[in-house]
Amino acid sequence: MKSTTVKKRIPASDLPAEWREQGGFAPDEQVRVLVEPDDPELAAASSLKEVMNVIGKRAEQRAQEQGMTPQDLTNIIDEER
Repeated sequence: MKSTTVKKRIPASDLPAEWREQGGFAPDEQVRVLVEPDDPELAAASSLKEVMNVIGKRAEQRAQEQGMTPQDLTNIIDEER
């Protein structure tokens, strides 16, 4: 199985709040994100965008399994910003 490591520089403001807090990053600080997947679906992703799409789809599926609607997810994301 091919394993892909994705490296990308992004503004810290694009990170999850927990990661920003753990790293002590200022919102406008540039950080390098390194993703090293342990599962085949993530390993097959060839870019950070593809990795994030996989993660987003999984989160949406799990939320729906728990009875949440797409609007519920949007509301939660908007609260985090």
